[in-house]
Amino acid sequence: MEPFEKPYIVGIDLGTTNCAVSYIDLSSDETGDSIVIFPIPQLSGPGEVSALKILPSSLYIPGEHEIDKGSLSLPWGSSHQAVVGRFAREQGAKIPDRLVSSAKSWLCHPKVDRRAPILPWGVGEAVDRVSPVTATAAYLGHIKAAWNHTREGD
Repeated sequence: MEPFEKPYIVGIDLGTTNCAVSYIDLSSDETGDSIVIFPIPQLSGPGEVSALKILPSSLYIPGEHEIDKGSLSLPWGSSHQAVVGRFAREQGAKIPDRLVSSAKSWLCHPKVDRRAPILPWGVGEAVDRVSPVTATAAYLGHIKAAWNHTREGD
């Protein structure tokens, strides 16, 4: 193989509600192209990581003293202030003013600046906000970090 050629073809469904990842391992000895769903490691509770078939397109921005920061750590380390995935969706159901959902829908909205920190939409000044681009990049960044962690940088 070429130095930068990888043995995988990866497909990402970047959905408004959920994200999913599948891949084909080109180095496999199996005959035929077998598509595999990539179980995405993510927080499923405070301090609890689960590999799930989908990553909810949800970003939760915790308050300063709301959740112990150590319980938001991921196996590959994470410098993000926000959480994405299942725990983000579930925690956001409890405290909706801190939940960003449907960020992808805002990317092409003709009347908003997609780079402006407008989400979560309609919340007060006390809540930190992010842009639709930042939220969507957080989902993709999480997927990339999860892949690299499970594939040792592949």
